[in-house]
Amino acid sequence: MSRSQQFSEVLLDCVDEGLSVLGNEPKQAVYQYLVTIHSLDREQIPDKVDEFSAGLRKALGSASRVIERLILKKLFQRIGSTFRETADLEFTDYVMDAKRRFEIVSMKHGDLPEGLRSKKGQVPS
Repeated sequence: MSRSQQFSEVLLDCVDEGLSVLGNEPKQAVYQYLVTIHSLDREQIPDKVDEFSAGLRKALGSASRVIERLILKKLFQRIGSTFRETADLEFTDYVMDAKRRFEIVSMKHGDLPEGLRSKKGQVPS
């Protein structure tokens, strides 16, 4: 399994958790709306974060910001980081940042190619 697949799964879990605050039926309704109106399946969300965010905004209006913030807090928590809100960043920017951090952490935890390890299996600094 590649790191990007792993990140995708983490992101989808956090999207599920974030939408769950609405309740199960509304959560399913949001997914259905994304499929029907935006042709966006749940599995496509990690590759189409912009479209997900736009669809969420159309479906939920200003409440989408609250849901996005919940998703981001959970996402950053899951990757061992802290979510800090910045005025000029959009949901997509935060997701890209989280993905970058996730990949850096994954590399530190032994996913480096064999040639980049030192003789004792340590990661060179």
